[in-house]
Amino acid sequence: MEYSGVDTHGQVSYKSPEELWKSVKGQEKNSWYKPAVEYWDQQPASYDGVLAGLGHLSGDDIVDSRKFLRKVFRRQLEEAEAGKRKLTVADCGAGVGRVTEQLLLHHFATVDLIEPSQHLMGTAKENLSTPGRGEHPKGHKAGEFFNMGLQAWTPEAGRYDVIWMQWALLYLTDEDLLQLLERCKAGLKEDGLVIIKENVCERGFVVDPEDSSLTRSDAYFLDLLKRSGYTVTGTALQRNFPKGLFKVRMYAAKAKPLEVSNRP
Repeated sequence: MEYSGVDTHGQVSYKSPEELWKSVKGQEKNSWYKPAVEYWDQQPASYDGVLAGLGHLSGDDIVDSRKFLRKVFRRQLEEAEAGKRKLTVADCGAGVGRVTEQLLLHHFATVDLIEPSQHLMGTAKENLSTPGRGEHPKGHKAGEFFNMGLQAWTPEAGRYDVIWMQWALLYLTDEDLLQLLERCKAGLKEDGLVIIKENVCERGFVVDPEDSSLTRSDAYFLDLLKRSGYTVTGTALQRNFPKGLFKVRMYAAKAKPLEVSNRP
């Protein structure tokens, strides 16, 4: 891929993602992932903590996420609301359960949470077991809690209607991201979707060495989705976030059906 990048301090530049990942491979195993977990283990286990001190943006975040979900997943949601099916979703990079509590439990009967920070996951379990928070009036509830990084997570075959990935893929290497998306194909139901919500930069990529995160451009994301065999069925920008932050873009993607050859 022809995308150049820089670090957040402007001290290191990369001619391509391949140059970045080559430097990572030269380090000890899991060195890319360790700083991210350590960073989040040190943050307050609260909405403000997981939003880097910008907890007041949670409302706008949820409003646009719900609007996007209803747009790209309307038929399935309407079937669930009519009592014709029960929906299951995975909340990837769940943190303290903010997105689960504020968005996903309102639309899905079961929400599984995946989070590498034990510190944050413990708070998510506590929050979602509190009467009035973790159980929706419709009987919706948290299901499984997986305390692991997405690079190690394999979804159960055919379990999920949606796999929701918000501010999580920026912590994965390209190789692990592509492998995760491949595993997600088996984890989705026939009409299921992967929904991604991530920071995007204007071009190329930006590396933050403090927490081992990689902010990719829109073109970079689209290329990765294409390479992993997905078709983008919807995309939108988050509104009402302060200027000076990275833009945040949402993607809905469906796995392409396998091509079956009729040749003998």
